[in-house]
Amino acid sequence: MAPDRTRLCELCSQDIKPRGWTTHRKACEVIAEKRRRDQLIVDAIRQENGTSTFVLQLHEPEPARTFSRDDIKMEHHPSSGIESEVFAFNDFKRRPAVPLEAPSNTEPWRPFHSRLEFEVAELALEAGLNNKQTDRLIKICHRCAVGKENFTFKNHKDIHVKWEAASFHITKFTKEVISVPYDGKTWNFDLHYRDLWGLASDLLGDPRIFPHFTFDAQRLSKFDGETFVRFIDEPYTAQDFWDVQSQLPPGGKPLAFILYADKTRLSSFGTVKGYPVVARLANLPTGIRNGRGVGSGYVVGWLPIVEEDKDYAGKPSWVNFKNAVWHESFQRITSSLASKSRVGQWFTCMDGVERWFFLVVLILSADYEEQCVMSLTRGVMSLWPCPICLVPRDALSDTSKTYTRRTADDSRAAVTTARAKDTMEELEEVLKVLGLRNIENALWAIQYSDVHRALSHDRCHFNHGGVWSRHLWVELQKYLARLGRAKVSQVDKACVSFPRWRDLRHPNQVMNVSFADSGMHEDISKMIIYATHNILTEDESPLGYLLLRCIRLYLEADIYAAFEVHTTATISEGRGAVQALTAVMKQYIIKTEDDDESDKDWNFPKLHMLTHLFDDIEAKGASRNYNTKPNEQMHGPLKDWYQDRTNFKDFAEQILRIDHWFHVADDIRRRLLDLDDHLMFTSQGQANDDNDEDEDKDENAQRPASDFLPGLNDGSLHVKLGSSQAPQTFALIEDTHRNDDAFTNFRVRLNSFLNDFLPACNIPLPDGKRIQLKSDVAVTAHQFLRVNFESLVDWRQHTDYLRCNPCFYNAPRFDCVFIQTQTNVIIGRLLFLFDCPVGEDLFPLALVHPFDARTGTVRAKPRAQAEFFSVRSILRGALLVHDAGLDYLLVDMVDTDMFLRVKEMHLQAGHVVRI
Repeated sequence: MAPDRTRLCELCSQDIKPRGWTTHRKACEVIAEKRRRDQLIVDAIRQENGTSTFVLQLHEPEPARTFSRDDIKMEHHPSSGIESEVFAFNDFKRRPAVPLEAPSNTEPWRPFHSRLEFEVAELALEAGLNNKQTDRLIKICHRCAVGKENFTFKNHKDIHVKWEAASFHITKFTKEVISVPYDGKTWNFDLHYRDLWGLASDLLGDPRIFPHFTFDAQRLSKFDGETFVRFIDEPYTAQDFWDVQSQLPPGGKPLAFILYADKTRLSSFGTVKGYPVVARLANLPTGIRNGRGVGSGYVVGWLPIVEEDKDYAGKPSWVNFKNAVWHESFQRITSSLASKSRVGQWFTCMDGVERWFFLVVLILSADYEEQCVMSLTRGVMSLWPCPICLVPRDALSDTSKTYTRRTADDSRAAVTTARAKDTMEELEEVLKVLGLRNIENALWAIQYSDVHRALSHDRCHFNHGGVWSRHLWVELQKYLARLGRAKVSQVDKACVSFPRWRDLRHPNQVMNVSFADSGMHEDISKMIIYATHNILTEDESPLGYLLLRCIRLYLEADIYAAFEVHTTATISEGRGAVQALTAVMKQYIIKTEDDDESDKDWNFPKLHMLTHLFDDIEAKGASRNYNTKPNEQMHGPLKDWYQDRTNFKDFAEQILRIDHWFHVADDIRRRLLDLDDHLMFTSQGQANDDNDEDEDKDENAQRPASDFLPGLNDGSLHVKLGSSQAPQTFALIEDTHRNDDAFTNFRVRLNSFLNDFLPACNIPLPDGKRIQLKSDVAVTAHQFLRVNFESLVDWRQHTDYLRCNPCFYNAPRFDCVFIQTQTNVIIGRLLFLFDCPVGEDLFPLALVHPFDARTGTVRAKPRAQAEFFSVRSILRGALLVHDAGLDYLLVDMVDTDMFLRVKEMHLQAGHVVRI
């Protein structure tokens, strides 16, 4: 048979078969047009941000070559044999496009008899139906069956049998019994775990996940107009991944694991606990690795929990025994890593290339208590409490100093030296000096991995659930309580009235919050400065005011830690924020020493951990790579399954079975979707090929002028209006808002705006005449605005969801925005969003109440000075909190982009921030 002829699509550089060419070509043209229109908006935004104030030169200027601003340079590890490349910003892709290929399995629902049976079983699994409810569902399906597909289920047992038969799709759990001696007895514990290499090979063999793997370390740089500036985000762009690959034999590829472990309460009262271990692959991008579904986090172990025994509780030997049980269990879980870290593992990948993988533990994600168990250090009461460095216990509050870092080799040598001593007292003395335990660390067996280096800063527990919730917040509550009940009530009211913002929670009676999850505490910390700055004044409460300054600097250090992408400059600025916090904290500690009501000890490990925060970012990438938050979120389903799907006996096995079934269901569902996409693409291609001739004739047909104007009718790329209201005439609008100065002469001012705005945008006036909209012309108002914007931090698209609604959940909500004018960026409040008809086109416009920028605050202009703007000049949303009179405070801590955006505005305005 003759080979299929192909045509090259110059838009995507792919060879396309004749069948389906028209469909593919149309899709490419739509994508290209959207990118072009998006780029016009991005270029306009970037033009305003032409000089970057947060980028630092790393190298001498490049030799005389032609580079454009924002070009991306990608350098690969020398052992990869790949040459460095420079990409235009819009052409840079971190991962290749995944082609739509015919699925190899045309019946992906197997071992279920039909797709119908799988979908019924999947529904029962997702809904958590018990056995009786599942049987009822099956009976209903039999009554509704029309004979198109086989439906053989008789009861819930049949479904369970099929799930077990399908379990081979994903590496299954193994149950073993581990034995650990103590006090002359052998103690046995059940351990459930997945083979980590088996899980990795599952992902390497997944056609949808494999193209997203990165096997070689990279160094990425962005051209700032003078030089290429290094930036890091993923683990494989940071230093440790590079160093690991440098130690491997030629041709070796690191397959790097991120491991997490922590106890969680399963029962309502916390009497029953689970101890899951979660694994992720650092070779995958954050969007997949920290997301949900295939390629994200997998429960790979269920550690035994040693119940307290009254005969041994409190004894140091008992504590050592519990640590020994942990490491014996972890040694089993990581056994495949230990062997394959030394000699490697050859594997033929989906692209047909055979690669030599070396399995390593790059990152350990855990709370402080778990980090002490992982590193076998003695914890908070030891002479050297930090599991990463040898800082004395009485120096934990001073983050301006650095100390000798621990290494796995040093710890192992110390244990070996101690065990050579003649007496237990001498052994204990050697280990006590270093704060170590006389136990073999399971992670020592994994080559190219250092447990102390792998331990990482955890914003979830160290910052929000530690420094803030247990220390700064408690101190702040104390000073507010001293001022009396009225001031406490004032803070509560200020937090309740705090403007709404997407994903920002507003707790009632915030002053009574003591126990809450770290996410809630993070939200409280973002609001509290604005709720208390006029209460804890320097005159009214000098120590409270000084504490507020500490909190502000803590928030700055935390927001730098949250950056999704870091340059050397932002890392330096982050270190500066930590040092500024330390300096003001020293002042606060000294002044509170004379306070008779304060006995606070600021020497605690989680404050000291800020010392290592930006070292971790340089070594392992952005903090989201090792934040425990994505792993903590996996606890919720485990608790639900314990409550709703177990008989409370041998519950670990039952929970892990449900977890495995969910992964299997997700795998089958994705294969079904791939099959559906392929069938739809094939059928559309055949239908469109039959109409190629007619379509070619239509290509030269006349198109509306608006089709050639980017975004004239379609605001979905940069901005999109929503929540449409009934059409209103100008006369009705002016009558409805007759008592609002902002709407005075609404139509006349709009005519004037349009007559200036359209020519300025090179859009001809209808029939070449000035616009004179009549009072009976109707416009469509909107109460919702979606704004896509390019983040200043990671240069990716992010989205704000803004409201312009007089009654949003029974309260008025008119959000504020940043607006790009011809001369600068201003801030304003949305008053009215509408589509205005001009000729044959609709223009999305906004009536905005502008603010004057002042040092530290912004002031609202008189409402009569409200102005019209195109909604496409809106850069993104802004969050303003009322201060006093016409003054407002701009909240810069809602996200990382907002922080940098506001900082740049202050610098450009010449504002001096007093610390």
